[in-house]
Amino acid sequence: MNNLVLITSVIYTPNTLLSYANSRSVYSPIERFEQTKLTIKSVQEKIPNSKTIFVECSEFSEEKNNLYMLQYLRENTNYFINLYDNENIRNNVHSRFKSLGEGSMMIYILDYIIKNNIKFDNFFKISGRYWLSYQFYYFRDFDNNNIVIKNNIDFCLVNVFSALYKLPYQYISKFLDYLLANILKMNEGIEYEMLFANFLNDLCEIDINIKDNIKTVNPIGFQGYISVSGEFYDG
Repeated sequence: MNNLVLITSVIYTPNTLLSYANSRSVYSPIERFEQTKLTIKSVQEKIPNSKTIFVECSEFSEEKNNLYMLQYLRENTNYFINLYDNENIRNNVHSRFKSLGEGSMMIYILDYIIKNNIKFDNFFKISGRYWLSYQFYYFRDFDNNNIVIKNNIDFCLVNVFSALYKLPYQYISKFLDYLLANILKMNEGIEYEMLFANFLNDLCEIDINIKDNIKTVNPIGFQGYISVSGEFYDG
């Protein structure tokens, strides 16, 4: 199977509050960059037949003395897209609602994939600064045509872990359409995990057979340090 892995990243977090925390990150941009390198390395090592598409929303310049970061990201990913100069997306990423920022970046990338006719079998999404752990088993859990998520699913679903998941290619346009139809909810502060859960539930309402194609994995093989607190996550 051919895999496309999206890594979402904001190495330079803004000095604005989140709806659920007073600090966006206890880590400096340099620390966040070093953690992001672990993300890229783990994807390259643990997901075979993969290409990476890295989407960032940070300013890189000689004045900020961070062009070495930009060079590394470009050289170590297959597609590198920086959305910082897109004022609308940047404002959404800097808003107090995390779902609006992630949703805006995801809309752009899914549209980019479709318009550029990028072909693959499976689409992985992983949040930058986290990495695939010793509990990530590609051939056991992900080498299939299923939607793969973390969480026990009973279809009275409240939220679904959105930092790592897999969608087969045929759901990409459906996910894009769903996000576009729910921009208002993102602006109102819906949690992205709830939005993702609603998308899966809607798929199953349209076609009940999709329920049989959703595979839950727990633990899913995901580690890293939570940005707002510094706590270590392993699940």
